[in-house]
Parts: sequence; structure tokens; C-alpha cells
Amino acid sequence: MTESLAMEDSEGSETEYRDAAQDDELVRRNPNPYANGRFKEVLILGQRFSYILCRTNQLFAARILQAVLGGVVLGTVFMNATNDSKRHKLQTQIGFFAYSLTFLLSPTAEGLPIFLQERRILERETSKGAYRVSSYVVSSTLVFFPFLLLVALLYSTSVYWLVGLRRTMDGFLYFSLVVWIVVLMSNSFVACFSALVPNFILGTSLIAGLVGSFFLFSGYFIAKDDMPKYWIFMHYLSLFKYPFECFMINEYGGEQGKRKCLKNIEGYCFLYGDEFLKKQGVEESHKWSNLAVMTGFVFGYRFLCFLILLFRSYRTRV
Repeated sequence: MTESLAMEDSEGSETEYRDAAQDDELVRRNPNPYANGRFKEVLILGQRFSYILCRTNQLFAARILQAVLGGVVLGTVFMNATNDSKRHKLQTQIGFFAYSLTFLLSPTAEGLPIFLQERRILERETSKGAYRVSSYVVSSTLVFFPFLLLVALLYSTSVYWLVGLRRTMDGFLYFSLVVWIVVLMSNSFVACFSALVPNFILGTSLIAGLVGSFFLFSGYFIAKDDMPKYWIFMHYLSLFKYPFECFMINEYGGEQGKRKCLKNIEGYCFLYGDEFLKKQGVEESHKWSNLAVMTGFVFGYRFLCFLILLFRSYRTRV
């Protein structure tokens, strides 16, 4: 009896060994452990993200109302100030640009709970080989593009004409494009840090601190030439710097800027738009290159998010 049991155990071990060897051979022949291709994964995950975004009615409605009401309130606040020649119109418009960026970038952490919840699901599902981390990042990025475009258009339409900025369609479209890339930057910024931080409290504290620092080094409070050299790098990393310059170039640059008088005393113009840009150290040639840098921030933060999530997924599997 003992010998028969030993023989059965030996045969069972040999069978398990052969099965394991066959599995290894299948893995070598088909190194792709995922059930679906990348394109199908992006479609499936995109549908799931769209459902989650629509299901969170409070966040969706709040962001839409924030764009419309915030634009109307800001527009009515700055409307009379920019149209009144007795006031400092230039200072008021610059203040509007700065506050507008603060309004767009400050509520960045509102989407943090969704990202943190999805991160936990991602770690669990990718550890089982359900899909690729890259498909997750691509799908989440694509889903937010049209939603944030709607937010940008609603805000721009409600605020641009009320404030009395350049009354040209190309000026409005450029302003809307800048606003769209700004909200995309903020979304990618939050996505990156949601992959890094362990919880919501630390995430909001870190994001708020960095956004405040970016605003400080934007060039609105202190010019770049007056900044200490060891802080210059923060000026170039600031999410406020590039859109702030874009707003000023759009308003005071071009042929209209050369004819736009910003300071008029007794019928004599002391400052034109192009001269003001030169005094601020802003070059009109950066009108489109600044947009390229902002787009680089959008995809750069998403790539960092991908690397962090990939490391987390690998650590979970190990």
C-alpha cells in the first residue's frame, strides 16, 4: 500500500511538472497575458470612466455651474471697471487675468477622491492582469478632454464679452483655447499627485501648497528679473506663468496692440500695448510656444502618473 501511494505521488508530481512546463511553453509562445488588445481596453475603460463621471452628478453639475456662474460673476465685477476711463483700466485687466487663472486652477483637488478611488481599483485589477496601466491612463485622459472643453467654453463665453476684452472672434477663440488647456493642466496635475499620495488629506494639502507656490512665482506679484536666481526654476515650472503671458499677448499684442493706448493723459498716449509687453518681458513670439509648453505639462503630468501607477502595480504583483 505504501509503495502504491508513493508511486501515485510520484506520478502526480510528474504530471504537475509536465503541466507547469506546458504552461511555461504557452507563456513563451504567447507572451501577452492580457485578454484584450490595447485599443479595446481603452474603449472599455473609457466607457467605464464616462459612466463614473456621469454618475457623480454633484461633481459634474458643480463644475458646470461653477463655469457659468463664476464667469458671469467675474464678468459683471470687472465689466464697469474696464469700461470706465477714470479707473486704472490696465491694472484692472491684469488683475482679471490673474484672478481668472486662480479661479480655474484653485479647485483642482475636487476630482481627487475619484482618482484615489479608481487607483485602488486599478491596483487590484492590474495585479490580476485585467488590463494595462497605459490603457487606463490613456482612457482617463481622453474621457476628460470633451468634458473640460465644455467647461472652458461655458466659462469663456460668459466672461469674455462682459469684461470687454478684444472684440474679435480670433481673440475669443484663442482665449477659450488657453482656458481649455489650463483646466486640462490642472486635471493632469491632480491625476499625477493622486497616484503619488496615500490619502485625500495629504493630497489636498500638497496640491494646495504647490498651486499657491506656482501663483507666487507666476510673474504677477514679482517680475522674473527681480526673483532670486535660486528660485527662477519655480517661475518656469509655474502653471500660471504661461497662460498669464498668453492672456496678455492676446489682449495687448499684434497689430491692434500697437494701436491700443493703455495710458492716455490729456489726449497724449504714454503707453501702447506692444510697449507694455516689452516692459513686462513678454515676447509676442511666445504666443504659440507657450501653448506648446502648456500642452507639454498636460501630457508630462499624465506620463508621470503612468510611471507611478506602473510602479505601484508592479509592487502589488510582487
